Amino acid sequence: SDLSTTSDGKAAADAPNNWYYYLSPKAAKSLEEYQYQGADLSLLYKYVLSPFAAWCVDNLTPTWLAPNAITLIGLSWMVLSYCVIWYWCPGMYEANTDIATNSTYTVPGAIFLLNGCAMFIYQTLDNMDGKQARKTGSSSPLGLLFDHGCDAMNLILGSANWIAAMAMVPGNVSDLLGSDDHGNIQSKSMISEFFGGDAILAAFLILCPMVAFYISTWEQYYTGKLIMPPFNGPSEGLVIGASLSIISFLWGPMYWQGTTLADGAIAMMGEGDTFFTSLQGRVRNMDLVVLATVICLIQEVALKTTFVVRTHGLQTLRTTVPNLLLVTSILAMLRFDPTLFLRNPRIMMHLISGLFTEQTTQLMLDHMIKDNFEIRKRWCLLPPVFLAVMMGVGSVSSSSVDTILLVYTTGLWVYLAFKIRVQLYEICDVLGIWCFDILTPHPKKQFRGEIVGSTVPAVEGAAKKTN
Repeated sequence: SDLSTTSDGKAAADAPNNWYYYLSPKAAKSLEEYQYQGADLSLLYKYVLSPFAAWCVDNLTPTWLAPNAITLIGLSWMVLSYCVIWYWCPGMYEANTDIATNSTYTVPGAIFLLNGCAMFIYQTLDNMDGKQARKTGSSSPLGLLFDHGCDAMNLILGSANWIAAMAMVPGNVSDLLGSDDHGNIQSKSMISEFFGGDAILAAFLILCPMVAFYISTWEQYYTGKLIMPPFNGPSEGLVIGASLSIISFLWGPMYWQGTTLADGAIAMMGEGDTFFTSLQGRVRNMDLVVLATVICLIQEVALKTTFVVRTHGLQTLRTTVPNLLLVTSILAMLRFDPTLFLRNPRIMMHLISGLFTEQTTQLMLDHMIKDNFEIRKRWCLLPPVFLAVMMGVGSVSSSSVDTILLVYTTGLWVYLAFKIRVQLYEICDVLGIWCFDILTPHPKKQFRGEIVGSTVPAVEGAAKKTN
């Protein structure tokens, strides 16, 4: 209901923020004083993506549209694409015609075109929200955290759709078809054999972008700046990912199960080198994507951790522990049970996404409020770690693992929904703004005679908008 503001309301608005659950009075003060510092060194962003986003904001975007609404619209496109691909590829491998158990079931290639377009739209809107905020004078720490949280959630959507677009089997083909894999290319892949199966390769495609994202946030936590390198995920990475999906639409998902790229490179080098000749027919196009992802991650982590440790000391590595626990627990579970992704593909991805989103958004919030990132408060990591240990010692059955994963993933996202809702409310209350409205006056700003992000004059006695 609407509550009219009074002189008592003014006193309440200016009272110390002792009643906040997540924000202390000191944190609230730091939040109001926070100033973002960052830069994107990508040439693609500078000369193509940023100018295009600026044109869209100047010519297509109404001034009443909140920047956070633009961010949410972009994420909605990715959610739509994810749900469509989930419908057609619930196990993520259904586009692989080599293992199709039902010859009449055909995955339409248009769903991968949808994903490619959704990624381009998401990228453009993600670049537009900040420009819209500056255009309307509504820049705030809330916008940074909201954008960061949406980016964190989007990682699993993109990774899952990439796996489906490459017709990747997140496990062993023999577990689907029986002991006879009918000569499937997976059994010949040197990369799959080296890393321990396609379940691990699928995990790499999911976890590598998350680790890179976390390390960038971790660097910002200590340095106070977010500097994107000349080649980065939000710019070049999304373009490559969208292109991958469009290739699947044009040439089919099975293109990535072929070995044309590596075989062509080997043929160009000639037959003199026996090592490269031995790789003929053993390196899938998909394997090259995974290798490139892993190599880029290693480079990113090495450069950023070296810089932060040199400038802020070894104690900074302590705050990487939550992400390290997430990665090791997931990889351990897949090592102990290679069929885990095949049995619970979506549950596993939603679990990973929830754990990653919780720790990354909290790290960003702690950076903005100048608070310590408490490892002991990442209690939601404990069940997956304990489950991995139990699976390692063989004290839990596969059916019990499936049940635990389902129950815990559901509970985790219920907890996250409440946590995100409360944090957004508290931040909006501290800053005196609304999350998706830059026109309606907020009571806290009315009493100060100003409204952040709007040209509407403050009006005494205006009604309070409830979220």
